[in-house]
Amino acid sequence: MEMMTMNFCVQIIGSQVTVKIVKNKHAPPFRTAQFELEFGKGICRSSELFDLGLKHKLVKKTGGAYYSFNEQQFHGKDAVKAFLTKNESVAKELEMELRRLIQTEPPRKPEAEDDLLDDSPEEIVRPETSSEEDMAAIIRA
Repeated sequence: MEMMTMNFCVQIIGSQVTVKIVKNKHAPPFRTAQFELEFGKGICRSSELFDLGLKHKLVKKTGGAYYSFNEQQFHGKDAVKAFLTKNESVAKELEMELRRLIQTEPPRKPEAEDDLLDDSPEEIVRPETSSEEDMAAIIRA
């Protein structure tokens, strides 16, 4: 588990945690999860909304540390998180939009299956070629 502290002025208010899932009965194991913990509060909800909004392109990154959300410009991730914390109605709106996007998003196939399907050659056998020699030649190729 990796930890990175979140500083606000001089006071440490939380940490950013990376967790590696070793055993999981409902999903593939050995995945990692990254989230921010605020001391005394738990997982930072505004940070999660920001990260998911950025992933699903509801929050746009317009420069090195500049973000655009809800037709407003913000300098840094902390400014967007503070805006979402202060404006609960905007945070709820973003959450509902994210839920809608995630539920309607088609499921992704694992990459390993895609690689296996792409590498195999595909041949079409027509019913016209009924002789066993033609079929054997196609199978050998």
